[in-house]
Amino acid sequence: MIAVHNPQPLDEREARITRALREFDPDAVVDFESENGQLSISTVLDELEVIAILGGLGVDAAPKRVRGEDEDAHREGGCCGGCGCG
Repeated sequence: MIAVHNPQPLDEREARITRALREFDPDAVVDFESENGQLSISTVLDELEVIAILGGLGVDAAPKRVRGEDEDAHREGGCCGGCGCG
C-alpha cells in the first residue's frame, strides 16, 4: 500500500494513475479506499518504479510497510506477493 495525499477527486486520480502504470504494465490494477485515501496498486513493477511513475504525475508517494511482514510469510511457506517469488 502507498499513502497518497492529493486534492483531486479519487476517481480522477485513480484513472490517471492507472493509465500511467499501464504504459509499463498493461495488467496493473489501482484501487483507492475512499474512507482513508489509501492507494493500493497491484503490478509486476517494483516499488521504486511505481514511486517514480507516481512522482512523474506529481503524486507524493512512499512505501507503507509493516516491519517483519515479508519474513513471516516466507517462514510460514507462503508468499506476501511483494518479492515476486510466488
